[in-house]
Amino acid sequence: MWPFARNPERDARSTEAALVPAAFGTDPVLRSGCAAVREGGVAAGLTLLAEEREDPEVRVHRAEALGRAAVGRLDGVAALAEGSADQADALLWLGYTLLAAAVSGPVGTAAGRADRKALAAALTEARLPLEAAARLRPDDPAPWAALQTVAMGLGADRGEKDRLWGEVVARAPHLLPAHMTRVRTLSPARGGSTEEMFAVAGAAADTAPEGSPLPSVLALAHAEHLRAERARIVAEGGSDYIAGLGLGRLTGESVRELFDAARAWATAGAEHERDVQAHHLFGWAFYRVEATEAAAWHLGAAGRYYCDLPWSFFGSARAGVAEAMSRLGVVPGGGRA
Repeated sequence: MWPFARNPERDARSTEAALVPAAFGTDPVLRSGCAAVREGGVAAGLTLLAEEREDPEVRVHRAEALGRAAVGRLDGVAALAEGSADQADALLWLGYTLLAAAVSGPVGTAAGRADRKALAAALTEARLPLEAAARLRPDDPAPWAALQTVAMGLGADRGEKDRLWGEVVARAPHLLPAHMTRVRTLSPARGGSTEEMFAVAGAAADTAPEGSPLPSVLALAHAEHLRAERARIVAEGGSDYIAGLGLGRLTGESVRELFDAARAWATAGAEHERDVQAHHLFGWAFYRVEATEAAAWHLGAAGRYYCDLPWSFFGSARAGVAEAMSRLGVVPGGGRA
């Protein structure tokens, strides 16, 4: 039974107000850098990128966060790409910024025909600096990880998606964001199959280095599957309420597999750049099946930060996380109430 608070609606609103996006990083240095970029100090972003060329997880995470931060400072980043001594980093940042701007508008079923045309044009524009960055620094997986997302958004053919995936794993075989994109690329909604999507997610979990949050892609595969099932039910005339009750494959052995994967990762005790994302992926899955203790532990471990995936598949991410925390008695950044 859910541990309902005395006033769940009020508590959910209070929780939502306390949450901050993990999109700009959980590292105070990165968050400060992103804040500086949003205020116009674009040079700070280039410095942060240059500091982490040897760690693919940190480099991609910084490129993503700085790209989001610079959406309103696109001209400044473009100027750096033209005049910087380190053109590879500047082009990488420009590509991630254009990508962040492209996906910030309506997407999926919410997008009209004009929106979809604008998205395709924006993604095509983002591809150019990313390809240039890849040529300038051939060993860097960061541009290839973003090019995966571009290809997914443009609906590229399977051969192109497979080629980009190969480029990423040749440089960084355990890069979490690349594996997340690969799982999403193989969703039946994008021309893949449920079986292949879960096979790739399972293989990633089985081969993950000790302490890596990579096994959390299993939860992402379940979210993608459940979202596709929900869309199918609604398309066939079912109500949103009935569609929302589904669990997809989140039953029996699948839940045990998630428990085992989460336990193995958590007990390793290794810190990782993507820990908050993994906590939200596992937390969402356990919340969905009413495994309250496991869900509360993972969402409590995420602190005050919320992630879009997988919550945004089913509505507002921030509101979804707040509701889950409120129902579980989790106080953002403060354990359980």
